[in-house]
Amino acid sequence: MKPKQFIPLIACVLAGVLWIFIGQNFVLQNVLGGLIAGGGMDLSLFLASASSPSFQALWFTSAAVTLIWLLTTTKKSPLNSAEVREMQPTWWICTTVLVLLGWFYQLFFTVLIWQISGVAPVEGINTNYFQVPPGGWITLLVVVIFDVGLLFWLPTMFASPKSYRLVVPGAMKFLGGR
Repeated sequence: MKPKQFIPLIACVLAGVLWIFIGQNFVLQNVLGGLIAGGGMDLSLFLASASSPSFQALWFTSAAVTLIWLLTTTKKSPLNSAEVREMQPTWWICTTVLVLLGWFYQLFFTVLIWQISGVAPVEGINTNYFQVPPGGWITLLVVVIFDVGLLFWLPTMFASPKSYRLVVPGAMKFLGGR
């Protein structure tokens, strides 16, 4: 990785940290809260007990996968474009797995963790899960896709070494050729 790639990588990491740990809760609370909150659901409690932990787990997973991608591509020395293109399915698999894990984290922290413990997340309600309406689930799943873009696609586009940055979709358009 070239030294000039460190600045965009650090900027991406900082943007991801600020978004996941600060900005996203603000947006979910104040902009998308009406879509997420079910009938009588305490949105603040949901964000603190389910949504935030799931998105933070996605952040840590994305950081690990991004680091593995960067270390793997840094160690390789492609001899031709065919060797570079061989990494494209790997990048797409990483992206798909991150999205699926993000969706699983939402399901786990919103429903499964409460089902396993047998405890209701809200005192006085007979259900032992957060009652997120279908529109809220769709909203959360779309936010996961956005987060994977911010946490994996953007850093790999800016910081992938050598010709491997051309594997990342959109890199040619945003960064140009070699």
